[in-house]
Amino acid sequence: MQYYPRKRLSNQSINITPLIDIVFILLVFFMLTSHFINEKRFEVSLPDAKSGDEGNIDEPVFINISLMGHLYQADRLLSDEQLDALLLQMVEKQQSLVLRVDERAPFEPVMALMDRARQQGVSTIGFAVEEPVR
Repeated sequence: MQYYPRKRLSNQSINITPLIDIVFILLVFFMLTSHFINEKRFEVSLPDAKSGDEGNIDEPVFINISLMGHLYQADRLLSDEQLDALLLQMVEKQQSLVLRVDERAPFEPVMALMDRARQQGVSTIGFAVEEPVR
């Protein structure tokens, strides 16, 4: 008669603690990087104003004016043709224009844009400001 040795059941198990740690670190990493990607839009230093009002503006169009006086919509530099097309589209949809002007930007491009928007028929123009730090 042949005897087969019995296999002993070992008490060894897979430790998943390091796996959970790595997954948690990856989760935190992706959450942080996705937040920074959204925040890495066109940077404008807005001026402070105590009397700023959020208002009841429905779907405004934001145009950024950089320190050098260039016009941007989000990250896209606007040419004269693109600006005219955008302003006409705003008039058709009855949208408001909100200017995000860098506090150190020259005033001439701001005034030129406001004049151009009024000539195209944009009825509401506002300025984005930051609340001063107390």
